[in-house]
Amino acid sequence: MSFFLFNLLNGLQLSMLLFLMAIGLTVIFGLMDILNLAHGAFYMVGAYFGYVLYQLTGSFWFALAFGPLLPMLLGFILQLFVLQPLIDRGRSAHLDMALLTFGILFFIIGLIDLIFFETFGLTFISIEKPDLLRGAIYVGTFYPAYRLLIIALGLIVGLLVWVLLDRTVIGAVVRAGVDDREMVRAMGIDIYKVFALVFALGCGLAGLAGVVAGAELSIDVNMGVQILIPTLVVVILGGLGSVKGCFIGALIVGMADTMTQAYLPALSMFTTYIFLAVMLMVRPQGFFGRAPKVL
Repeated sequence: MSFFLFNLLNGLQLSMLLFLMAIGLTVIFGLMDILNLAHGAFYMVGAYFGYVLYQLTGSFWFALAFGPLLPMLLGFILQLFVLQPLIDRGRSAHLDMALLTFGILFFIIGLIDLIFFETFGLTFISIEKPDLLRGAIYVGTFYPAYRLLIIALGLIVGLLVWVLLDRTVIGAVVRAGVDDREMVRAMGIDIYKVFALVFALGCGLAGLAGVVAGAELSIDVNMGVQILIPTLVVVILGGLGSVKGCFIGALIVGMADTMTQAYLPALSMFTTYIFLAVMLMVRPQGFFGRAPKVL
Protein backbone atom coordinates (compact mmCIF):
# COMPACT_ATOMS: atom_id res chain seq x y z
CA MET A 1 0.00 0.00 0.00
CA SER A 2 2.81 2.42 0.88
CA PHE A 3 4.48 1.70 -2.49
CA PHE A 4 1.26 2.58 -4.32
CA LEU A 5 0.76 5.75 -2.25
CA PHE A 6 4.36 6.81 -2.83
CA ASN A 7 3.94 6.42 -6.59
CA LEU A 8 0.56 8.16 -6.47
CA LEU A 9 2.21 11.17 -4.82
CA ASN A 10 5.06 10.99 -7.33
CA GLY A 11 2.50 11.09 -10.14
CA LEU A 12 0.77 14.07 -8.55
CA GLN A 13 4.11 15.86 -8.13
CA LEU A 14 5.03 15.30 -11.80
CA SER A 15 1.52 16.37 -12.82
CA MET A 16 1.86 19.68 -10.96
CA LEU A 17 5.28 20.35 -12.50
CA LEU A 18 3.84 19.71 -15.97
CA PHE A 19 0.83 21.86 -15.07
CA LEU A 20 3.07 24.80 -14.11
CA MET A 21 4.79 24.44 -17.46
CA ALA A 22 1.67 23.81 -19.56
CA ILE A 23 -0.63 26.44 -18.10
CA GLY A 24 1.48 29.24 -19.58
CA LEU A 25 1.49 27.55 -22.98
CA THR A 26 -2.25 26.90 -22.96
CA VAL A 27 -2.91 30.55 -22.13
CA ILE A 28 -0.63 31.75 -24.95
CA PHE A 29 -1.81 29.22 -27.52
CA GLY A 30 -5.45 29.05 -26.51
CA LEU A 31 -6.16 32.75 -26.00
CA MET A 32 -3.71 34.34 -28.42
CA ASP A 33 -3.45 31.54 -31.03
CA ILE A 34 0.36 31.73 -31.00
CA LEU A 35 2.16 28.39 -31.21
CA ASN A 36 5.13 29.21 -28.98
CA LEU A 37 7.65 26.38 -29.32
CA ALA A 38 10.18 28.56 -27.50
CA HIS A 39 8.23 27.89 -24.31
CA GLY A 40 10.78 25.28 -23.27
CA ALA A 41 13.51 27.92 -23.51
CA PHE A 42 11.77 30.11 -20.91
CA TYR A 43 11.56 27.07 -18.62
CA MET A 44 15.32 26.61 -19.03
CA VAL A 45 16.08 30.33 -18.59
CA GLY A 46 14.05 30.33 -15.36
CA ALA A 47 16.09 27.41 -14.03
CA TYR A 48 19.45 28.98 -14.92
CA PHE A 49 18.50 32.44 -13.68
CA GLY A 50 17.20 30.89 -10.46
CA TYR A 51 20.58 29.13 -10.09
CA VAL A 52 22.44 32.44 -10.58
CA LEU A 53 20.24 34.19 -8.01
CA TYR A 54 20.78 31.33 -5.56
CA GLN A 55 24.56 31.57 -6.01
CA LEU A 56 24.43 35.33 -5.42
CA THR A 57 22.13 35.30 -2.39
CA GLY A 58 22.26 31.77 -0.96
CA SER A 59 18.47 31.90 -0.65
CA PHE A 60 16.23 29.37 -2.39
CA TRP A 61 13.17 31.51 -1.64
CA PHE A 62 14.74 34.56 -3.28
CA ALA A 63 15.50 32.47 -6.38
CA LEU A 64 11.93 31.11 -6.42
CA ALA A 65 10.39 34.57 -6.12
CA PHE A 66 12.58 36.42 -8.64
CA GLY A 67 13.78 33.66 -10.97
CA PRO A 68 10.65 33.90 -13.17
CA LEU A 69 11.17 37.64 -13.75
CA LEU A 70 13.80 37.24 -16.49
CA PRO A 71 11.68 34.80 -18.57
CA MET A 72 8.73 37.15 -18.05
CA LEU A 73 10.71 40.16 -19.31
CA LEU A 74 12.06 38.23 -22.31
CA GLY A 75 8.55 37.01 -23.13
CA PHE A 76 7.18 40.57 -23.02
CA ILE A 77 9.92 41.79 -25.39
CA LEU A 78 9.49 38.83 -27.73
CA GLN A 79 5.74 39.30 -28.07
CA LEU A 80 5.67 43.10 -28.35
CA PHE A 81 8.67 43.67 -30.63
CA VAL A 82 9.03 40.42 -32.61
CA LEU A 83 5.85 38.37 -32.80
CA GLN A 84 3.27 41.17 -32.87
CA PRO A 85 4.89 42.99 -35.83
CA LEU A 86 4.89 39.70 -37.74
CA ILE A 87 1.23 39.16 -36.92
CA ASP A 88 0.42 42.69 -38.11
CA ARG A 89 2.11 41.87 -41.43
CA GLY A 90 -0.05 38.79 -41.86
CA ARG A 91 2.61 36.24 -40.85
CA SER A 92 0.56 34.73 -38.03
CA ALA A 93 0.05 31.21 -39.45
CA HIS A 94 0.92 28.41 -37.06
CA LEU A 95 3.73 27.27 -39.34
CA ASP A 96 5.33 30.73 -39.31
CA MET A 97 5.11 31.02 -35.54
CA ALA A 98 6.31 27.44 -35.02
CA LEU A 99 9.38 27.88 -37.22
CA LEU A 100 10.31 31.22 -35.67
CA THR A 101 9.86 30.18 -32.03
CA PHE A 102 11.55 26.81 -32.65
CA GLY A 103 14.55 28.72 -33.97
CA ILE A 104 14.47 30.99 -30.90
CA LEU A 105 14.44 27.88 -28.68
CA PHE A 106 17.69 26.59 -30.14
CA PHE A 107 19.26 30.06 -30.22
CA ILE A 108 18.67 30.39 -26.47
CA ILE A 109 19.98 26.85 -25.89
CA GLY A 110 23.17 27.75 -27.75
CA LEU A 111 23.52 31.03 -25.86
CA ILE A 112 23.08 29.36 -22.46
CA ASP A 113 25.53 26.63 -23.46
CA LEU A 114 28.08 29.26 -24.48
CA ILE A 115 27.74 31.15 -21.22
CA PHE A 116 27.61 28.31 -18.71
CA PHE A 117 29.55 25.47 -20.38
CA GLU A 118 32.03 27.07 -22.74
CA THR A 119 32.83 29.96 -20.38
CA PHE A 120 32.51 28.47 -16.89
CA GLY A 121 32.64 24.73 -17.61
CA LEU A 122 29.31 24.10 -15.83
CA THR A 123 27.24 21.20 -17.18
CA PHE A 124 24.75 19.62 -14.76
CA ILE A 125 23.97 22.00 -11.91
CA SER A 126 21.15 22.38 -9.40
CA ILE A 127 19.67 24.75 -6.85
CA GLU A 128 20.03 23.65 -3.24
CA LYS A 129 16.80 22.99 -1.39
CA PRO A 130 16.25 24.95 1.83
CA ASP A 131 16.89 23.03 5.07
CA LEU A 132 13.18 23.14 5.86
CA LEU A 133 12.34 21.09 2.77
CA ARG A 134 15.18 18.56 2.72
CA GLY A 135 13.51 15.95 4.89
CA ALA A 136 10.44 13.78 4.52
CA ILE A 137 6.94 14.16 5.94
CA TYR A 138 4.68 11.28 6.88
CA VAL A 139 1.46 11.39 4.79
CA GLY A 140 0.54 7.71 4.97
CA THR A 141 4.09 7.08 3.82
CA PHE A 142 7.26 9.10 4.23
CA TYR A 143 7.42 11.51 1.31
CA PRO A 144 9.95 14.27 0.45
CA ALA A 145 8.79 17.64 1.74
CA TYR A 146 10.02 19.47 -1.35
CA ARG A 147 7.82 17.39 -3.63
CA LEU A 148 4.84 18.26 -1.44
CA LEU A 149 5.75 21.92 -2.00
CA ILE A 150 5.60 21.34 -5.78
CA ILE A 151 2.13 19.84 -5.42
CA ALA A 152 0.91 22.75 -3.29
CA LEU A 153 2.47 25.34 -5.62
CA GLY A 154 0.81 23.82 -8.68
CA LEU A 155 -2.60 23.94 -7.01
CA ILE A 156 -2.15 27.52 -5.84
CA VAL A 157 -0.92 28.80 -9.21
CA GLY A 158 -3.74 27.03 -11.03
CA LEU A 159 -6.33 28.67 -8.78
CA LEU A 160 -4.77 32.13 -9.18
CA VAL A 161 -4.59 31.89 -12.99
CA TRP A 162 -8.19 30.67 -13.18
CA VAL A 163 -9.35 33.62 -11.03
CA LEU A 164 -7.30 36.07 -13.12
CA LEU A 165 -8.65 34.90 -16.48
CA ASP A 166 -12.24 34.06 -15.53
CA ARG A 167 -13.10 36.40 -12.65
CA THR A 168 -11.30 39.71 -13.28
CA VAL A 169 -11.52 42.67 -15.64
CA ILE A 170 -8.09 41.80 -17.06
CA GLY A 171 -9.33 38.37 -18.07
CA ALA A 172 -12.43 39.90 -19.66
CA VAL A 173 -10.28 42.33 -21.67
CA VAL A 174 -8.06 39.50 -22.89
CA ARG A 175 -11.02 37.38 -23.98
CA ALA A 176 -12.65 40.36 -25.66
CA GLY A 177 -9.40 41.20 -27.44
CA VAL A 178 -9.20 37.68 -28.83
CA ASP A 179 -12.78 37.80 -30.13
CA ASP A 180 -12.79 41.37 -31.48
CA ARG A 181 -9.43 43.13 -31.32
CA GLU A 182 -10.53 46.27 -33.18
CA MET A 183 -13.49 46.88 -30.88
CA VAL A 184 -11.26 46.69 -27.81
CA ARG A 185 -8.78 49.12 -29.40
CA ALA A 186 -11.67 51.46 -30.20
CA MET A 187 -12.44 51.57 -26.46
CA GLY A 188 -8.99 53.04 -25.82
CA ILE A 189 -7.30 49.87 -24.57
CA ASP A 190 -3.81 49.10 -25.88
CA ILE A 191 -4.55 45.47 -26.72
CA TYR A 192 -0.98 44.92 -27.93
CA LYS A 193 0.40 45.63 -24.47
CA VAL A 194 -2.32 43.48 -22.91
CA PHE A 195 -1.33 40.57 -25.17
CA ALA A 196 2.35 41.17 -24.38
CA LEU A 197 1.55 41.01 -20.66
CA VAL A 198 -0.39 37.77 -21.15
CA PHE A 199 2.50 36.32 -23.14
CA ALA A 200 4.91 37.47 -20.41
CA LEU A 201 2.73 35.81 -17.76
CA GLY A 202 2.85 32.52 -19.65
CA CYS A 203 6.64 32.73 -19.98
CA GLY A 204 6.97 33.66 -16.31
CA LEU A 205 5.00 30.57 -15.31
CA ALA A 206 7.35 28.46 -17.43
CA GLY A 207 10.26 30.15 -15.65
CA LEU A 208 8.66 29.38 -12.28
CA ALA A 209 8.43 25.72 -13.28
CA GLY A 210 12.11 25.86 -14.25
CA VAL A 211 13.17 27.21 -10.85
CA VAL A 212 11.08 24.59 -9.07
CA ALA A 213 12.53 21.82 -11.25
CA GLY A 214 16.05 23.18 -10.75
CA ALA A 215 15.99 22.16 -7.09
CA GLU A 216 14.54 18.70 -7.76
CA LEU A 217 16.16 17.76 -11.08
CA SER A 218 19.49 18.70 -12.61
CA ILE A 219 19.68 21.85 -14.72
CA ASP A 220 21.12 21.41 -18.22
CA VAL A 221 20.72 22.98 -21.64
CA ASN A 222 18.47 20.19 -22.95
CA MET A 223 15.86 20.42 -20.19
CA GLY A 224 13.64 22.77 -22.19
CA VAL A 225 13.47 20.42 -25.17
CA GLN A 226 12.87 17.38 -22.96
CA ILE A 227 9.80 18.85 -21.27
CA LEU A 228 8.33 20.51 -24.37
CA ILE A 229 6.74 17.37 -25.86
CA PRO A 230 4.86 16.24 -22.71
CA THR A 231 3.79 19.86 -22.21
CA LEU A 232 2.26 19.98 -25.70
CA VAL A 233 0.50 16.67 -24.98
CA VAL A 234 -1.00 18.18 -21.80
CA VAL A 235 -2.25 21.23 -23.70
CA ILE A 236 -3.79 19.12 -26.48
CA LEU A 237 -5.50 16.75 -24.04
CA GLY A 238 -6.97 19.53 -21.93
CA GLY A 239 -8.07 21.83 -24.73
CA LEU A 240 -6.61 25.17 -25.78
CA GLY A 241 -7.23 28.04 -23.40
CA SER A 242 -8.81 25.95 -20.62
CA VAL A 243 -7.15 26.09 -17.19
CA LYS A 244 -9.38 23.25 -16.00
CA GLY A 245 -8.54 21.18 -19.05
CA CYS A 246 -4.83 21.86 -18.60
CA PHE A 247 -5.06 20.63 -15.01
CA ILE A 248 -6.82 17.41 -16.01
CA GLY A 249 -4.43 16.85 -18.92
CA ALA A 250 -1.44 17.27 -16.59
CA LEU A 251 -2.95 14.75 -14.16
CA ILE A 252 -3.44 12.22 -16.94
CA VAL A 253 0.09 12.58 -18.32
CA GLY A 254 1.82 12.72 -14.93
CA MET A 255 -0.08 9.80 -13.44
CA ALA A 256 0.18 7.66 -16.57
CA ASP A 257 3.94 8.21 -16.84
CA THR A 258 4.60 7.51 -13.16
CA MET A 259 2.34 4.50 -12.77
CA THR A 260 3.51 2.77 -15.93
CA GLN A 261 7.14 3.26 -14.90
CA ALA A 262 6.31 1.68 -11.54
CA TYR A 263 4.09 -1.20 -12.68
CA LEU A 264 4.45 -1.59 -16.47
CA PRO A 265 7.88 -0.16 -17.37
CA ALA A 266 7.80 -1.70 -20.86
CA LEU A 267 4.87 0.60 -21.72
CA SER A 268 6.15 3.75 -20.04
CA MET A 269 7.49 5.29 -23.26
CA PHE A 270 4.22 4.82 -25.16
CA THR A 271 1.38 5.41 -22.68
CA THR A 272 1.28 9.20 -22.99
CA TYR A 273 1.21 9.04 -26.79
CA ILE A 274 -1.56 6.43 -26.71
CA PHE A 275 -3.70 8.91 -24.77
CA LEU A 276 -2.79 11.60 -27.30
CA ALA A 277 -3.68 9.44 -30.31
CA VAL A 278 -7.03 8.43 -28.82
CA MET A 279 -7.89 12.04 -27.97
CA LEU A 280 -7.05 13.27 -31.47
CA MET A 281 -9.30 10.58 -32.99
CA VAL A 282 -12.23 10.96 -30.59
CA ARG A 283 -12.20 14.63 -29.54
CA PRO A 284 -9.55 16.69 -31.39
CA GLN A 285 -10.35 19.88 -29.46
CA GLY A 286 -9.47 18.23 -26.13
CA PHE A 287 -11.58 17.79 -23.02
CA PHE A 288 -12.60 21.44 -22.61
CA GLY A 289 -11.50 23.07 -25.86
CA ARG A 290 -13.96 24.71 -28.20
CA ALA A 291 -14.99 22.69 -31.24
CA PRO A 292 -13.88 24.21 -34.56
CA LYS A 293 -16.50 26.30 -36.33
CA VAL A 294 -18.29 24.64 -39.21
CA LEU A 295 -18.52 26.95 -42.21
